[in-house]
Amino acid sequence: MYDLLLKSLLLMPRVFLRTLPVALLVALIYFGLIDNTSNPLWQIVFVLLLTTPCIAIIRMAALRAALVAADRTTPPTIAHLTKAQIRLAYGNLLPINVVQSIAMVIIAALVDASLTEGLTQASLEYAKTGSTAGYDEVAANFTTLLQAAGWIASLIAAAGFGVMGVPMAASAANAAEKRPRHDITFGLGWNFWKLALLYLVALFVNAIVAICLALIVLSALTLGDVSFARYVVPAAIVLYVSLHFATTASGAALSYGQLLDQKAVIRDYVKSQIAGPQTSADDLRALRQSRQRG
Repeated sequence: MYDLLLKSLLLMPRVFLRTLPVALLVALIYFGLIDNTSNPLWQIVFVLLLTTPCIAIIRMAALRAALVAADRTTPPTIAHLTKAQIRLAYGNLLPINVVQSIAMVIIAALVDASLTEGLTQASLEYAKTGSTAGYDEVAANFTTLLQAAGWIASLIAAAGFGVMGVPMAASAANAAEKRPRHDITFGLGWNFWKLALLYLVALFVNAIVAICLALIVLSALTLGDVSFARYVVPAAIVLYVSLHFATTASGAALSYGQLLDQKAVIRDYVKSQIAGPQTSADDLRALRQSRQRG
């Protein structure tokens, strides 16, 4: 269970160094478009249209870097990379995002119903007794519901990566010049529990690292020029995404390699069973010599 986690953490630094430049470039474009648009409606449009493709670009960069580091791929071509990128974005990542969105809509409806009922009762209590205890209880329940929603979103994402981790790596492998031509279901659910665990570990460990670094930078800025403080949060997001994607991509690439090795062993075994027992070169030589003497 923990061997994949350890190997992924050891592989992650090399993958991170290759992923970070791509993440910085994508972030400059993404946040630049949103920040330089004054119309809130257009900002929402940019967020809706660009978030999934931008995440897919960084994810592809991390997966390709992990496959290269694990020696499981060859250089890509532009045409194959473009096709693999589209498949990763809308065939591997979009289904996870859809499930998360549906879950969040359901949770939001439940939260709204709970808050409406709680506020009604708190208002009646306040009108009768003047007590604000009901409002405090509503606030506490709301915090609990938000925490539960965060856990549910994380678990759905972890389960989605457990199912789609190897297919993501297979999509990235298809970008190679001599691509293996994996279909979109190749490796579906392979190493599910190991990849789901890796996702959760990466989620919290990398978040702690990014937050700590952001706090250190903010503390340093308070002693100097505070005009750069507005860039700390986007920089922390880029750092976190790069670390998280590098860690999870390492696990996906290693799992992809394990699956390829297992299929190769099975294929060799089947070939050996079909071919039957093999005669050694020495036996063939002895048989030929005996026939020549006879």
